[in-house]
Amino acid sequence: MNAEKFPKIRPVTLADREMTVAFFDQMGGESRSFFNRADGNRNAMLNCFDTPNLNRRNFIAVETMPDGTERIAGLVFLWALNTKTPWLGIAVAEDWKGKHLGRELIAYAREYCLQHEKCGIFLTTHMANLRGQGLYTRCGFQHLGTEKSGELLFFMPFADKAPTEDGTI
Repeated sequence: MNAEKFPKIRPVTLADREMTVAFFDQMGGESRSFFNRADGNRNAMLNCFDTPNLNRRNFIAVETMPDGTERIAGLVFLWALNTKTPWLGIAVAEDWKGKHLGRELIAYAREYCLQHEKCGIFLTTHMANLRGQGLYTRCGFQHLGTEKSGELLFFMPFADKAPTEDGTI
């Protein structure tokens, strides 16, 4: 797949607050229910603009519109970066769904984790998020089970970074 057709992915900057608000505002009902219940992820993203969180990294895919303005086509974030297995969150703009931007965002997060010597990535998703589950499986995540919250737990191991039998990395 030609990555040039995707918007450029880059770290979020302080200047991206307005675009971030607009991104969450454009979410449809399915995205809100699976990704932003009770505005949890929206608030976590916006809090990072006010109080930088050194244990979290936020990245956005920025699309340039025909009028020259920019907007967020997708976002991916990692938290628990002080561990060998951070957690991932991902969302794609409604009009970018089905165009493989999610795969590109996950690949970007994976590369970031590999560069920072992580051994894998965790994520959870709602059991009704079949589209997300398919994406995660295609990208190399393995379904591990169900959390106490009822969310499905997925893990993407990095084969060359796996812990040894004694637990060292």
